This record gives sequence, structure tokens and C-alpha cells, in this order.
Amino acid sequence: MSRSALWRQEANIQDRARHAEETFARVISEGRDRHSHKKGVLPLFGPDDTFNLHPVILSSVAKSPYFVNKCCEKLMDWNVVVDEIYYEVKHLEPWTAGAGKSPSTAFCLLLRLFTLRCTEKQMTLMLEHVDSPYIRCIGFLYLRYAADPSTLWSWFEPYLYDEEAVQVRQGKGDITVGEYCRFLLSELDYNGTRLPRLPIAIERQFKVRLLQAERSEERAKQHVENEAAMQYFQKTGARVMALYGDDENPITWYDAVVDRVILRDMESGEMLYRPKFQVTFTEYGNAEVVTLGEVDLPGTHTTNTPEGGEYEPERGRGEGSKPDSSSSSAAYHDRRGRGDQGYNRDERGRSNDYSRGKYDNYRGRDSRRDHYDYRGGGSHHYGQRGFGDRGNYDDHRRERSRSRDRNDRTREEKDLMEEVLRRERDKSAAKGRDYASRPKAFRGESDERIRNKKHMDRDVSDWRQQKREVQPKIEEAKATESQKPAAAPVREKTAAELAAIQEKKRKLMAKYG
Repeated sequence: MSRSALWRQEANIQDRARHAEETFARVISEGRDRHSHKKGVLPLFGPDDTFNLHPVILSSVAKSPYFVNKCCEKLMDWNVVVDEIYYEVKHLEPWTAGAGKSPSTAFCLLLRLFTLRCTEKQMTLMLEHVDSPYIRCIGFLYLRYAADPSTLWSWFEPYLYDEEAVQVRQGKGDITVGEYCRFLLSELDYNGTRLPRLPIAIERQFKVRLLQAERSEERAKQHVENEAAMQYFQKTGARVMALYGDDENPITWYDAVVDRVILRDMESGEMLYRPKFQVTFTEYGNAEVVTLGEVDLPGTHTTNTPEGGEYEPERGRGEGSKPDSSSSSAAYHDRRGRGDQGYNRDERGRSNDYSRGKYDNYRGRDSRRDHYDYRGGGSHHYGQRGFGDRGNYDDHRRERSRSRDRNDRTREEKDLMEEVLRRERDKSAAKGRDYASRPKAFRGESDERIRNKKHMDRDVSDWRQQKREVQPKIEEAKATESQKPAAAPVREKTAAELAAIQEKKRKLMAKYG
């Protein structure tokens, strides 16, 4: 290749890099403008020009011809990007297989979604999309990278045990969407890149909740295998025990009555993977929709005992902490998932509103309302009447009960955290054993390497022996040369000799040219 061709090639490379940089800066600016004018946009957590992506993958995607020429020039809205995911994405790794390390289609489209900014409605549609699991998983990746960590659980929880299959790694076996969600919440290494680190308090909270969800899933599987239990749960009026918890009350077992069995999705009409139950807690009269893993046969658990705890309450204990219906919308039974029905807690006891739109209005809010007494309906003010009054005595009992429940919650969280830490230790030990125990092929390779090293060592030792044998001979030769007489000095030619030599050269040149 000529020098001018090399110059042209270098100039073209610089032009492409400059064009990619300008294009990325333009779409970033468009995303900021769209965020200021578009309603319902999910707020980004962190910088709005890197989106918490690792610098290596961000730089590679921003310079990728597919991202610059296709994503930024032709995919101009959310619907077109979702269609492109449906047709083009075949795996969820950040890099494509091959000799050159180029970014995958999935991460190019993910970055394009970052620059377009998703709304809450669009994200919900992605997570519940029925056409492609890759659309759903890219939605989860979007949330994991760019959403506020404190909101991740409310988005991920309904899908922790989703059974739809998806291929994450090229050429590897499929996993479920639920396994993918649990992986995103519990790991940092993601197939050759790094996910953003979660705050330590939120990370521990996620691990405890994942453990609780795992126990709930195991309980649901046991119920499915028990045909008699399933028939009992699906009887209207059956007395059961159900879980309830929120920001102010621990996840606790309460006595309840089954009001209705939910077998179909209220929106799509499709059969649910497992039935759900609308139950009324008999002690306080409030209603909830619970999953199969959140109910159990009566007498299985002690009333007001936290989920996962081994604490047994004292005999003759007073009232437990009531499942307050006016708590935060981030309560334990806040369901927004595929096939889950939104239950309007403000209308409980009066009507059963399964409207998706109304339910979504409460998603993510932290509305604190006044707490009312479930028996009388009026607010209590401790100390207005004498201690001998019945109302004041009930208030005192409730305060003691709440104090015990807080202690139960602390004990439960401690037990769950100890289990989480034990699993982490076992995982670290398993990794150490994996490093220590080499597979057979690796052992064979290592043995061959050891044999080669032995040959090399033997060759080196032979060379050193030869060097030791040759060294005296070299020194002897140097000593002999030093003993030789000095050479005679070179005599300089006289002017007459030099003139004769020049004359001879002139004659030869004249004769032979």
C-alpha cells in the first residue's frame, strides 16, 4: 500500500471517530431535552452521559458503526427500538463472539434506550412483553444500570420466578427470566463487564428479600404437590394463615379467610401460572391479594410470628401488630407483575377494584396517612383518659405488641442475614475449591508443561556445563594473544611514492576509460 493510501486510510479513521463522537454528543443532548419535556420519564440514577456503564463497553458501543449509523440515525423512538430488539437480539452478552471484540446488538440498543429515556408506562410494557424475552430482559438491564437502587425491588419482585426461557450467553443453555432477575440483583460481574455497585444497605436488603422469596417459592411448590392442600385453599371461606408486611410491620403470619380464588389475569384473561387468593385478615378486617407461597394451612405457624424466624411468642400474649392498610404503597403485597392483579388498598372493605390504571398511580409513592383504630374508626390519643379506661388499656397493649413485633423483626432480619452470610462464605469456599481442583484436561496440560520445564532445565544445565568447560579455553587463548610480539608500526609513504601512485592511476584511466 502506498504512502498516500495509508494517509487516506488514517484520515478516514479519524473522520469516523469524530463523526461517532459528535453523534453521541447529539443524542445525549436530545435525551436531556426529551427528559425536560416528556411526562412520566423514569429518573436516571447517576450521570446522564455514561449511564453507569463501564467505560470500556461505553466507548466501544459509542464508536460502533451499528450504533452510530443505525441506532442513532434510524431508530428515533421507543417503538422502533423495541421492534429492533425483537428482530435482531439473540443473546444478552455485552460482546459478540469472534476475533474482534465488538459490542453486541443488545448493548447498542440498550444505550439507545438510555438516550431516548423510557417512561414508567413504556418500562411496564417492556417487562410484560409477550413477544420476546429479550425485550423484557433489556428492560431489566435498563433498570439495573440507570434506575434508583431503592426502586429496583418493586420492579423486579413480581418476576423473580418467571419461567420464560432466555439465552444470555452465546452458545450456552437457556435460563429463565426469573433466574436472570435474581442474578442482576445479587451479582456484579456480568459476562465480561461490571454492573454498577449497589449501596451496601440496599444490597443486604435485597439478599434478605431474595431469601424470603426463595422460601415463599419453595412453599408454593410444596402446596402444588399436595393435592389436598390445593383443594382446601380454593374453597371460599376456608381458614388459612397468610403473610403480611410493610415498611412499618414485619412480614408476619396472620389468621385469614379466603374470600375469592383468582385464576385468570383480569386484564388479558389468561390463566395464571398459579392461583392467587383474596383473603381477609380476621383479626383486623382488611383484605389483601396473596400468592400461593404466601398462604399456608391453619395451625402451621404461630400467629404473629415473623416469616423465617424461630421465635415463639409468650403464652397469653396480647394483640399483635396489625397489618395496617394505610401503609406505604411499597408494602409486601404490592404486585405489579405479569399476571398479578393490582389491588387498590384505599377501597378495601368497600369494593374490589382491579383497575390497572388506578393501581399504577400508587406505584413508587411513599404516601403516609394517619393511622386509625380498626375497631372504632377514630384516632387514638394516648393519655386522654384514665389508665383504668378500656380504650387506654387497649392502646397500652398495642404499644407493647408493637414493641415485641419490632424485636421480632430485628431477630428475623438477623437470622436471615446470618443465612445470607453463610451462603456467601460457602460460595467463596466453593470458588476456592474450584481453583484448587483442576480438571483432567488441565492436569494433562500442566503435566506436559512440567515435562517441558524439566527438559528446559536440563538444557539450561547442559549449556551452563558447556560454558564452564569453554570458559578456561577462552581465557587461555586471550593469555596467548597477549604474549605475542607487538606488530610493526605502519610506515607512512613519501611524497614521491604518492606521486608515482597517482601517475599510474592517470595512465590506467586514460587507457581503459
